[in-house]
Amino acid sequence: MATGAKILIIDNLTYLSANNEKAKDAGPLMKKLKGLKKKYNLSLLILAHTPKRDSSRPITRNDLQGSRVLMNFCDSAFAIGESHRDKQVRYIKQIKERYTEKIYDAENVCICQINKEYNFLQFEFLQFGNENEHLRQRTEKDKENQAENILALKREGLPLREIGSRLQISHQTVKRILDKQTL
Repeated sequence: MATGAKILIIDNLTYLSANNEKAKDAGPLMKKLKGLKKKYNLSLLILAHTPKRDSSRPITRNDLQGSRVLMNFCDSAFAIGESHRDKQVRYIKQIKERYTEKIYDAENVCICQINKEYNFLQFEFLQFGNENEHLRQRTEKDKENQAENILALKREGLPLREIGSRLQISHQTVKRILDKQTL
């Protein structure tokens, strides 16, 4: 049935495929979506959720599940981060651009407040700002606790990637911290 639609919104990518964390699963799905885009001359808005992440670090392309493959096939990508200063505040950051310039980078994120008016959830634009102002600041105690958790999981015999996954950090960070502990 022809609808004349020019925009297709998919909320949430996991409804199409629950296995987007792995490149081998995300790639074919993104190729099919890109084929639909070209065949029907569509604009696609695809929403995808990130796994739990370290809120003290800036949002990057790698925070998206199946990130590298998903990013390779999309033209533009934006991420929404929760402000550590206020749970009702979000910031929107541009993390990929193909046919345009980067405008909303870490130094120029859109700051919005979540409002629910007439039972309709919406973002109210507040201002532009710096992403660092909305990140959780890590204390020395946080760093000590993280190192203790890494050591405990390593003693259990878990591999670096599993430790990183459980603690929401990269396996390289796990290795770096373990290396420091053995010095």
